[in-house]
Amino acid sequence: MRRRRNTLWLVAAVLLIGGVRGAAQAPASDWIGQIDIVSLAPFRVTFQLANRGTTPLNDIEGRVVLQDRLGRIIEVVSIDRFSALPGATVEGVASSRWDFQQTGIYLVEVALDLGIGGPISNSLAFRILPIRLPLEPTRTTEGEGLYTVYQEPINWGLVRVAAPEAWWIHHGDPSVIVAVIDSGIDTSISQLQDALWINDDEIPNNRIDDDRNGYVDDIHGWDFRDGDNSSLVGTALHWHGTFSAGIIAARPGELPIVGIAPGVRIMDVRFLNSDNQFLSSDWRTFAEAIDYAVDNGARIINLSVFANGRPPNYFEDALRRAAARGVLIVGISGNTGEAGVLYPGKYGTVYAVAATTRDDLAAGFSSHGPEVFVSAPGERIVSFVPGGNTATRSGTSFAAPHVAGVLALILSANPGISPDGAIEILRRALVDLGTRGFDEWFGYGLVDAYEAVSD
Repeated sequence: MRRRRNTLWLVAAVLLIGGVRGAAQAPASDWIGQIDIVSLAPFRVTFQLANRGTTPLNDIEGRVVLQDRLGRIIEVVSIDRFSALPGATVEGVASSRWDFQQTGIYLVEVALDLGIGGPISNSLAFRILPIRLPLEPTRTTEGEGLYTVYQEPINWGLVRVAAPEAWWIHHGDPSVIVAVIDSGIDTSISQLQDALWINDDEIPNNRIDDDRNGYVDDIHGWDFRDGDNSSLVGTALHWHGTFSAGIIAARPGELPIVGIAPGVRIMDVRFLNSDNQFLSSDWRTFAEAIDYAVDNGARIINLSVFANGRPPNYFEDALRRAAARGVLIVGISGNTGEAGVLYPGKYGTVYAVAATTRDDLAAGFSSHGPEVFVSAPGERIVSFVPGGNTATRSGTSFAAPHVAGVLALILSANPGISPDGAIEILRRALVDLGTRGFDEWFGYGLVDAYEAVSD
């Protein structure tokens, strides 16, 4: 693609490049004719040099400079030496380490030293837009007319379960609500705000229980740890719940983080404390949290939680009530790395998820056993943490949200489908791993979002 010319940016390019000559000033035998941004994970630039003269150009060296719109240098990448015979056009590639791109407008400059007195250069102004959801309408944004590239998801797990391909069919319906019963969600993060469930029967901040469900001003969910309507007040948040929520339904935005089902809604049901733990005396509250999610319309509950012993019967009863009302409960196998799925994933009402690696191997920390239903990426997953920063974490806790997200896409693409029907679609779409058929490390296989919504 030819570089797009923009008067303001050409002026800026002169200021940023300083004394380096532009391509139009280069000797007639040399010409940088094309610059492309071919990938954003990591950032990769291709360029073409045409030798229009009669003399071979040997040992050409150069660099690629990436700058933000204020002229601040983000990275300088050296170009490996190459040669260009007379009449030849040579394509070069430069790869940057800048693999966590924010949206905005940038300038990339390719400068080559031909050994003939001074470098020749060419530059391209371009913009980076948020991860694209194919079915979303095109919006007018700053920098129209500039060369445009889109962020690529930084979470490898999202790509491995084929979510970007699934988005061509469906990226999630807002009527599908996924309750994240966890350590609470940082609802101030912009890419999570638009994904939040909204209780339309409640008037915000009027201190009245308008819907008479027993919870005052529960607009986005309920904090069972502090007994209030927000995870952001009271005791400090642990990062775990925010991280899980981002995997399920984060919206595209400034950072290259997006959920498996970015069109659905997440209900913030905080239960775990600031240390991401709960006590044996909290089981009754845990059961109440499950009932709350069910009573307020959750179609899926993500339970990235484990217990070391068998829960009391009344907790199991809460799970049975949820399942009886058609709620899909996604849990975890546990992180012991040993045989024995932990509760509540061990229950038949819970679909226990084991964790896989980039190489489709069972993660070393992932518990295994006959209760494992499916597997999903769980090693070195990237998502949000409180404050809006990002982090990389591993655990079956982060495999489960991949499955919850895929199930949310299935429900979105098949309105009116029964819970059993959704599970059957999920099973038919699985990628078999390990020994053929069911096994205790991968269950029935790795989830595949595209195959699931294509069913």
